[in-house]
Amino acid sequence: MKTTLTVVMASVFSSAALGQIGINTAVPIASLDIVAKRSDGSTAEGVLPPRLSGDEIKAGDAQYTESHAGTIIYATAGVKVASGKTANITAAGLYYYDGKIWQRMLQGDPRKMNSQSAGDIKNSMHPSDHSGWYLLNGRSVSSLPSSAQTSAAGLGFTVNIPDAADRILKTRNGAELLGSEGGNNKMTITRSNLPDINLIGVVSGTAESAGAHIHTSDEGGFLLGGTNVGNNGSGHYQGNGESSSWGGIGLMSSTANSGSHIHSLSGIATIPTGGIGAAMDNRSAYLVVNTFIYLGE
Repeated sequence: MKTTLTVVMASVFSSAALGQIGINTAVPIASLDIVAKRSDGSTAEGVLPPRLSGDEIKAGDAQYTESHAGTIIYATAGVKVASGKTANITAAGLYYYDGKIWQRMLQGDPRKMNSQSAGDIKNSMHPSDHSGWYLLNGRSVSSLPSSAQTSAAGLGFTVNIPDAADRILKTRNGAELLGSEGGNNKMTITRSNLPDINLIGVVSGTAESAGAHIHTSDEGGFLLGGTNVGNNGSGHYQGNGESSSWGGIGLMSSTANSGSHIHSLSGIATIPTGGIGAAMDNRSAYLVVNTFIYLGE
């Protein structure tokens, strides 16, 4: 231990004049140059950052400001309730602080570092859960792995994750709840959806002509005058059309012939559309994919 400390201190002081610090080297070539103590595999080499649990990191949230951007910590476990600056610390791993929130440093291509965080959404042709991505199919949170349950709870999903089946994604508006569902794929036009105008149809024309005709009575005739004029008081008459009936007043059984004629008509008509009110498909042309949410591995 004393030997190691001596080497480190010697390296630091030997390079202080140059404004560079070297560990296990007297000739640092960068601000901090760490050289492996041995290269034969007999010792563990590398840089070991501070190791804290997610909850321990979260306890120090207030200590990290924008000036701490670039700070690196190894989380030994995810936080129990992911939120705030530690919203992305959902599992053990190496994290860096970007000045606002802790971001996970992923293995592989550096260009893909921090390519996803808890709550990210993607569309894919992949058929099922994979690499920390979970199909948004409305399943219960309790059916997920424990680490994914923690992430889901941190996003506000405590009973079920959302069901994206047959739905498009909509950007939040105002106080809308993230993960809430709405809208319909089918729609039916109602009267209130129609324009506020009057639809008026005027009907005009002529009735069918019946040619020259007369109108007869089924009750025995038409009285041509008052019964109290010239009435003989007997209450009887001699026959239809006879001039001597009812004291010469007379009866007739049919109207006069008015010749060939027609009857005109006009008015406002209600004309049925012939529709049946069937619902319309409210969707544009589409490509079928699966929707996933990232909850960590």
